[in-house]
Amino acid sequence: MMYRYSMKKNINRRDFLKYALQGVCGGFFLVNSFPKHASFLETDPATPLLGRVFKDDAILYKQPSFSSGTKYILKANNVLPLAEEVIGDPINEHSKLWYEVTDYGYIPANSIQPVRQRINPPKTQISSNGELGTITVPYTKAWRTDLTSVSEDFQYFYYGSTHWIRGNYTDAKGNIYYKIVEDRWGDIYYVLAEHIEIITEDELKAFASAVPAEEKTLEVSIADQAVIAYEYGKAVFFSQASTGLFNNELDYSTPPGNYQINYKRPSRHMVHTDKSGDDDSELYGVPWVSYFTDSGIAFHGTYWHNDFGVQHSHGCVNLPIPAAKWIYLWSQPVVPFGQEKYVTNSGTRVKVI
Repeated sequence: MMYRYSMKKNINRRDFLKYALQGVCGGFFLVNSFPKHASFLETDPATPLLGRVFKDDAILYKQPSFSSGTKYILKANNVLPLAEEVIGDPINEHSKLWYEVTDYGYIPANSIQPVRQRINPPKTQISSNGELGTITVPYTKAWRTDLTSVSEDFQYFYYGSTHWIRGNYTDAKGNIYYKIVEDRWGDIYYVLAEHIEIITEDELKAFASAVPAEEKTLEVSIADQAVIAYEYGKAVFFSQASTGLFNNELDYSTPPGNYQINYKRPSRHMVHTDKSGDDDSELYGVPWVSYFTDSGIAFHGTYWHNDFGVQHSHGCVNLPIPAAKWIYLWSQPVVPFGQEKYVTNSGTRVKVI
């Protein structure tokens, strides 16, 4: 979800956050400018908006209210047709966003991942250096065999996750699969090629390059669970976020301080032995990762929850996937196309408050 917003020149930070949190309801928006090649921010009206249910026992309500009564109990990975966004009962401190499910009822936004179903023409020749791709269906099976076995060993890859393609395979029925080599253990997976869009060089062009590095800043507000990007001291971008979880039992809080983005990669397999949520122990293909501490805290896209405005993470700054991609392409350093990772000591400034 994206909102464009017209700002008064003399608006202060507190008013900016107030208006942003009132109007955004769980997404992000651009204030003054956005990249000319911003196709990654646009929706495809020919592709219906869907919602992938995160967990078993999610509830579809009669109205956008928790007191309206239950219509259906849902299962994880059920895919729902979404009619429109509506405002309903608060689902967290910063969001009242619900979705109307076509002909069925209403569901709070934090119960689903907004997704689409887009089928892609398979590419028969893959670069010897590998190519980056993104999942364009709600979820797909990633098989851990060579596909000649009768084994049912597979892992789900989810919409918006990114993966490095290292080859392809055609089965006896003529189905084309991409060979994925995950970047942590080197395990090999095979995914139907039509479920992955290969990302082109044009899509990964950096923007706002004319703005001097010292005139760009990213601000992370722990109190407001928000990220703001500034150019020349003026806000140009806002996103709700989820920073490190902190409660009576756990302290994964994102540490306040001044940092710089020092390491980027467009895809990362993240592993946590100490879970902060039900679905965050093994995260394949986390997209658009921009690290800003030596301990591995980063901005990155998030497909395992949609509860921005609430602390959730192990310290990282969880973002909607398009927002994480915006930060990845706007900030320094610029990652050369086709490169798996890039390290620097002179990236964009980050202020966590």
